[in-house]
Amino acid sequence: WLKMKSIAIFYASVGTGHRSAAEALRDQFIESVPDGYVLCKDILEYTPTFLRSFISKTYLFMVKHAPWMWGMLYCGSDKTSLSSFCFDKIHTVLCKFFLPKIVTELSKQPIDAIFFTHFFGALPLVRKGGKIPIFYVNTDFLCHKFQISGEFKTTFVASALAKNQHLDKNIHNVVYTGIPIPPKYNTLISKQEARKKLGFEGEDKIVLISGGGIGASSIYSVTKALAPYKNIKFVVICGNNNTLYKKLTAELKGYTNVFILKFIKNIEDYYVAADLGIIKPGGLSLSEALAAQLPLLLMTPIPGQEKLNFDYLSKEGVVEVLENMEEIYKKVDRMLYEPGSLDEMRLKIKFFSRPYAARDILEKAREQIMDTRKQENSTFNKNS
Repeated sequence: WLKMKSIAIFYASVGTGHRSAAEALRDQFIESVPDGYVLCKDILEYTPTFLRSFISKTYLFMVKHAPWMWGMLYCGSDKTSLSSFCFDKIHTVLCKFFLPKIVTELSKQPIDAIFFTHFFGALPLVRKGGKIPIFYVNTDFLCHKFQISGEFKTTFVASALAKNQHLDKNIHNVVYTGIPIPPKYNTLISKQEARKKLGFEGEDKIVLISGGGIGASSIYSVTKALAPYKNIKFVVICGNNNTLYKKLTAELKGYTNVFILKFIKNIEDYYVAADLGIIKPGGLSLSEALAAQLPLLLMTPIPGQEKLNFDYLSKEGVVEVLENMEEIYKKVDRMLYEPGSLDEMRLKIKFFSRPYAARDILEKAREQIMDTRKQENSTFNKNS
């Protein structure tokens, strides 16, 4: 790992995916370069406290209580429009105030590379013209307008379609790597070991229901619809949604086949132990589940990036989608018990799974930095 011993990673605390991707890169870097230095920080920490709180809370409110509003903002800003123009201007003004703080922090320690997992502040920092190469890492299967630019050293994307979004704009410094997930997904335990660790029997039929770190989507209605079917054990992950946790715990107290959990650190064990996952289509959750080779049934997505993930993966046959709550058990029963029903999906999962994305991103960045320095040294030697 010569030539890349010190890196900075910036994310934005809107939801949990951008942070999870940044931390995955951080952990992979620490594993690869034990004596290296890594700065991993929320870009919003450089803004005033009230603004950081407003942005985070507003996003959470919209995705939980007014997803249609988030969808309007996302889709409206993804094309040439008044909302896109206004958002870009606000972003530019904010960056003028907080970017100097980032530049100051970056000057305290020699940094070989900078990675962004959220667009906030990324391009304005590139345009300040520093010498440190800046890479962009996308955390969904398709890219938003604000994430597509040839000004980054390289953009790392999660699908062939996202790569084509760049190529269509004549941007060629883009690499299809997948979304970075923690290094622990490189060495998962077996299904039998996972079940023993979690206290399940080998012959149990297990369905994992999860709404990601913030516990959003249709978890409540899905769990209530499936709980009466005692032949299946349901593990429900509520994430940081304490209201949902308390509600389900109270209403399903007598159901011995339903296990309701809060945010957990070993979600990978549940991915491996389960026979089927019913999850919301967030980029990180999908990438982790696919790395664990878990067949998936997707819940109704939040309009915006999740809807794009939902449409893309279902069209490719990587997942099945939940279209009608009234027929949910019929679909789950078929996926669990009908011989051969998941064979084609499993093949697609193997093709789309990218458990080594974090490692591949860092390795590609390191190679590019080394190539650049070799060219600089060659130019220097010719001129001296």
